[in-house]
Amino acid sequence: MNTTTRMVVRSLGVILAAGLLLSGCERRHRAAAPAAPPHLNVRHEIERLLDRTEALPLADTTGAGRVWQRTEAAYRERHHHPLWSERNALRPQAIELVHAIADAGRFGLDPSDYGLRGLQRLYANALRRDSSTAWLEPRVLARFDVAASVALLRLGEDLRHGRVEGDTLDADWRRRPDEEFWPAWLERAARESPDSLLASLEPRSARYRALETALARYRAVAAHGGWLEIPPGPPLTAGARGLRVARLIRRLAATGELRGPVRDTVMDVALVQAVGDFQTRNGIPRSGTVGDATRAVLNVPVADRIRTIGLNLERWRWLPDSLGARRVEVNIPAFRVELFRADTVTRAMRVVVGKRTNPTPVFTTRLTYLELNPTWTLPPSVVFKEIIPAMHGKPAPYLARNHMFVTRLARGDTLDPALVEWKQVRVDSFPYLVVQRAGPDNPLGQIKLMCPNEYDVYLHDTPRRDRFVDAVRDYSHGCVRLSGAVELADSLLELAPADSARLTALIATGRWGRIHLPHAVPVHFLYWTAWADSGGAVHWRDDLYGVDDRLAHALRDHGGPPFALNPNVGISQFWMADQQRRAAEQEKKKKKAKPSG
Repeated sequence: MNTTTRMVVRSLGVILAAGLLLSGCERRHRAAAPAAPPHLNVRHEIERLLDRTEALPLADTTGAGRVWQRTEAAYRERHHHPLWSERNALRPQAIELVHAIADAGRFGLDPSDYGLRGLQRLYANALRRDSSTAWLEPRVLARFDVAASVALLRLGEDLRHGRVEGDTLDADWRRRPDEEFWPAWLERAARESPDSLLASLEPRSARYRALETALARYRAVAAHGGWLEIPPGPPLTAGARGLRVARLIRRLAATGELRGPVRDTVMDVALVQAVGDFQTRNGIPRSGTVGDATRAVLNVPVADRIRTIGLNLERWRWLPDSLGARRVEVNIPAFRVELFRADTVTRAMRVVVGKRTNPTPVFTTRLTYLELNPTWTLPPSVVFKEIIPAMHGKPAPYLARNHMFVTRLARGDTLDPALVEWKQVRVDSFPYLVVQRAGPDNPLGQIKLMCPNEYDVYLHDTPRRDRFVDAVRDYSHGCVRLSGAVELADSLLELAPADSARLTALIATGRWGRIHLPHAVPVHFLYWTAWADSGGAVHWRDDLYGVDDRLAHALRDHGGPPFALNPNVGISQFWMADQQRRAAEQEKKKKKAKPSG
């Protein structure tokens, strides 16, 4: 091979080697390059998300599982198409939804219960535009879409029914299951306005709205720092001056209870009047003087007042949309009963309610008839705790003195009290009834307004009139004693003056009688510790039975035991026996109606 040929071969080898080297580099470069982003779309991402809830920032509150099921159902109906975005961009209703969740406090609810922070982060991420991560936008939009729907459904359900589980409340307050309602409602909220659709779920009562308006005022006061405490000292009376009076003026002005120009450090006539109004609205005997009791109520922090309003708004949500055009309402903590026609109070009076150890239950029933000159069948608990110890081993003289007698529970015949083994009596298995005859000493007085219920609680007259002058009136065994029982009965019967006189004459005979009402009247035993009057002023009462405290604890402890509305109230054995009798009669009718063979 000559020199020229060797040079050509060498050149070809170099070129070939260089080509092979370049080819290898190209192959290595191709292997190191990132794969093309997967093709994502919002609908498929929503479908994928609904299979794994742990990927979303959802609040773990009571009922969260039920809301998740409703969310799944809503998206199934629309084949997993998004609600809050279209063409890979958020719809205007999305920001309105975030604002509505952030402002849940206006309903007396906590925004954190609806995953507010996580929702805000998802919203911010969904708005971000970054070319390097554009392929991930459908996934971010899907996460926001599902989280937003869950939050809105949860808030909607809480406004419609309250946060407490329905099966822990009175059976007459339970509403029918509304699973079919929510998908259409969610669809409307996403197309129209989440805020207005939420408002449509709230109770329709004007009293609820007035209390919600009051909540906004107290939240505004809190936003401005609340109020300063009034320091201890001698009672503040007309003509008093100084720093404590100045704080009193600012305290009453903060909540709108003192209006108009006032002298900053003098307790003048306007200030005395405002203090008296404040005392009336707080169930304190009116004096116009700020003593220790009034000062303690004035110093309740605004945060506590906001909490109390929120708890009362929650109780409003438990109730049916209509309480009845004509109804009786008992406000247990206020020791007051009112007869309503539409939303107008036509009669009101003071009442005595159950002691803390024998609370009047919170529930709804119907008044159906009246008993004149009633006898009193003593509850077994009263017999066990009070009557037997008072006998001192001599039942016959004690019962005779108190116009009482004993009958057998099953047979109803009168029994010699000496034959009863009183020492063996047990409250849950007492086979007798102790009955007190009608008369001036009978604790039911002249008339009893009957509303059959499982607690054996009713409204009645009383010979003890002195209790009605007390500010705090929790003295009964659970029933409600009326300061004007005959007058309330007269109003319920709607008697003409001549007939009203006849009712009084029937009572005067001292004989037992029964009068059925022309129409059953709903009676609601309610527990309001805060309510707003027609002028918007808020009235407050103490948490007599601790319902506020128990409810607040239940709402905080999402996974804890269910809230118990009437934990210290037993079911009447008479009512249970009557239910068993009715069930047996129904079963007998079914068997008789069933064709033979």
